[in-house]
Amino acid sequence: MIKDVKGKRVVVYARVSTRRQADNDISVPDQIAQGERWVAEHGAILAETFVELGASATTDSRPVFSRMMRLVRSAERPIDIILVHSLSRLFRNALDYLKYRSELKTYGVSLVSITQMFGDDPGSELALSMLALFDEYQSAENAKHVRRTMIANAASGFWNGHTPPIGFMAVSVPQPKGKDRKKLVIDPDTVHIPRLIFETYVNGTKNGPIGIAALAHWLNVRGERLRGKPFHTSNVQLILANTAYIGVAFFNKSDSRAKTARPTDEWVPIPVPPIISEELFYSAQAQRAERDPKMGKGASKTNSQLLTGKAKCGCGGDGCGASMTTSTGKSGNYRYYSCQKEINSGPTICEGRRFPMKRLDDLVTNALIEHVTRPARLTELLQAWLAQSSSAEAERRQELKRLRTRVTLLDSESSRVIKLVRNGLYSPDDPQIATELAQIAAQKKAIAADVDLIEHQLADPRRRITPEIVEKFGELLRQKLAGPKEPLRREYVRLLVDRVEVGHQQIRIIGSKVALARAASGVPPHIVPKAVREWRARLDSNQRPQD
Repeated sequence: MIKDVKGKRVVVYARVSTRRQADNDISVPDQIAQGERWVAEHGAILAETFVELGASATTDSRPVFSRMMRLVRSAERPIDIILVHSLSRLFRNALDYLKYRSELKTYGVSLVSITQMFGDDPGSELALSMLALFDEYQSAENAKHVRRTMIANAASGFWNGHTPPIGFMAVSVPQPKGKDRKKLVIDPDTVHIPRLIFETYVNGTKNGPIGIAALAHWLNVRGERLRGKPFHTSNVQLILANTAYIGVAFFNKSDSRAKTARPTDEWVPIPVPPIISEELFYSAQAQRAERDPKMGKGASKTNSQLLTGKAKCGCGGDGCGASMTTSTGKSGNYRYYSCQKEINSGPTICEGRRFPMKRLDDLVTNALIEHVTRPARLTELLQAWLAQSSSAEAERRQELKRLRTRVTLLDSESSRVIKLVRNGLYSPDDPQIATELAQIAAQKKAIAADVDLIEHQLADPRRRITPEIVEKFGELLRQKLAGPKEPLRREYVRLLVDRVEVGHQQIRIIGSKVALARAASGVPPHIVPKAVREWRARLDSNQRPQD
């Protein structure tokens, strides 16, 4: 405890994590009242009161806390003491406590807990550090028990209380014992919105097809609102990707503290009333995939280099895994593929590598010609699509069912973004959000390619792959890859190659069996799939030649 605080300038910091805490003895008014009483009793001066509502102390990403720290760091130095009800109101992370306690000392600011009276000697500092560790442990234990309860609640088909998707509302369901639980039901006042969005996106307007940005504008012109706010591209995207509209919502898809996605086998499906048909939903997903400018036809317009977006730094653990981008040397006379992370962050992050562009292009193209397009290798790669028996057809139908289930899981992943943004853990403009969405989109497009292929094969037996087709297809590939027309060569390489891992001693080329099967069966390759079953050119064709 500080010996003399008379005349010291004090700020009170009060915080609650949840609305439920406001009903307990650590409510905000109680914290403020105790702080004001402490200031009056000790003859100090109350400079300001900071109130943080609905924010966890396990992170320092709290707007009010950040505003208080800006005041601490200001040139005027207007604060002598930060006063809290207990240390856990300010920190539930021991590392944050140690970091900020050191910074507060630098600015001459003391930290005082009303309910935890310690001195300012080394022994007291050690005791406070131990207390911070205990608070962190207690917070983790509470989170574990809360999560277990919420998972059980979701597994029983109940909603855990966050904002429902538009078109739904949460209603209380009385329970024989304990408090009421909530279930999602269709909201008659807003159910027309998701139906209108899906139907308009798939079928267009009287003026023809409509994209997502134009759809958001069209909704706003009509006077539609999303909980009182105008529509924009991102929330229309999220609605189109949400599987709740075909009867399956999901809980436990992410770890909010670690800000990472959980494995799909940990997701908990919650049955809800469907709002649209599965046919309409999957039509929307196929349309989104085809129109995505980062894939398919749009990709060829934006990526002019043969392996841009395909080449990765490292093979067999000797690189960082970052994308390799175009770089130049000798005033632009030489072109290379170089590690993006090394370019952006320097050699302390990755020692990097730089590979002559033409040399890598030729190595990859020659490996494809020599080891992928031969009839024996193509037959091996396409074996799953060569079967003609009724059992093979049954297997295709089973695979189709599995793929559609996987699409449902992946589509629902987009709703995670809503939860993270609404909980204030991320900004809608955060690059990590964009990366997450891009990864989900790539997986969805890959599965859409699988589904497209199998559906075409089931619908038209003439499209099924035969040994004769494999031989002709291999010859066609060799001609196109070795041909003089660079744009055509690039299209075939990008169709067949998913990733090129560039190491110091080895280069590994990885591609998609589905892409081969789609091309061999005559399905137009309008979507370049990613994250699907892989082929690898044989190792002896991928060795990096010695200089």
